[in-house]
Amino acid sequence: MELEVRHGVGGIDPHKHSATLAVVDSHGHLVDVVSVPVTTAGINDLLEFLTDTELVIDRIGVEGSAALGQPVAVALSAAGYDVREVQPNRTAERRRRRRRAKTDIEDAEAIARETLADPQLPPAGKHAAPEAAWEELTAVHDWRKSLILQRVRQLTEAEAVLVSLPLSLRSQLPSTSRVLPQLEMLETSAGQWDGLAAVDQVRLDRLQAALDDIRQLTCRIKALDKRIPPLLERLGCTLTELCGIGAVTAMDLLVEVGDPGRFTTEAQFARWCGSAPIALSSGEGHGPVRRHRLDVGGNRNVNSILHIVHVTQVRCHEPARSYVARKIAENKTKREARRAHKRQLANVIIRHMWRDDARRRTWPSPLPATG
Repeated sequence: MELEVRHGVGGIDPHKHSATLAVVDSHGHLVDVVSVPVTTAGINDLLEFLTDTELVIDRIGVEGSAALGQPVAVALSAAGYDVREVQPNRTAERRRRRRRAKTDIEDAEAIARETLADPQLPPAGKHAAPEAAWEELTAVHDWRKSLILQRVRQLTEAEAVLVSLPLSLRSQLPSTSRVLPQLEMLETSAGQWDGLAAVDQVRLDRLQAALDDIRQLTCRIKALDKRIPPLLERLGCTLTELCGIGAVTAMDLLVEVGDPGRFTTEAQFARWCGSAPIALSSGEGHGPVRRHRLDVGGNRNVNSILHIVHVTQVRCHEPARSYVARKIAENKTKREARRAHKRQLANVIIRHMWRDDARRRTWPSPLPATG
């Protein structure tokens, strides 16, 4: 008698030093749970556990597959498993709805059940095998982002100090809401303020130190910006040919999207980045949906980039202006026309990235260096 093949899914809750795997069968029954250290030996034990299980594992969900779960997700993908990303808010909602406790075992089981319930979960991680150029670009991106946040913090704190200066001094500053021109004005007028209290002099010294830090941070950001175009060229990226996308925007897209091949359709990419509107209608019966609303899920960073590109193209790109005008002529509101254009931009960008990736894969391998 031929035995029936049982199928199931796995869910992994990764941490800095450990990862917990829960296996659930196709009927939703918890089969087994195991925890392993996040080391080479531990990951090998995890793969051996999956091989020895009595179930055929259809999918494995990993929470934070691009962060703490990256080593496990990469190893599972290399072993041939279908690895999916499970957002933390989904398991938190399930746990809150069922009033469950929060432990690694409970989290791993919740991740497995979300993986079983939704076969359309996005692929895990950003690259099955990250390239050196992409990892270097990611490092530049993260460093640049950190420097920008530091500069914003310096400007924000300097603005609070400027407000605390005496009115006689503040009245001579430029009448602008921007902080940097006011700091530069204080620097050029240094030594002209007589009779200041000791506390006000301390504030001026602090503002001068902040200005020096802001200039240093700006120089570092500009130095990093010069490293971006060569990296884009090494990756075969031509996104900068599109109106509204510069080198920094192209870098942000490459870092956030990763391997474009993990998206098989334009609709999957649009849903992942939140540019596909969600139906919000009633009374349409078997007819088409009458209304849609914004999808607040998805990758908000990519969605923000799409919005910036939309604003730029509507301002100076005739095809985009014609598209939005045509949608408004079809009785769409300005907000609905903007969402439609962002959805079109998502299609254009992922097609461009697919072509770049296909072209790069056909490049001839470099010849080995000769002595």
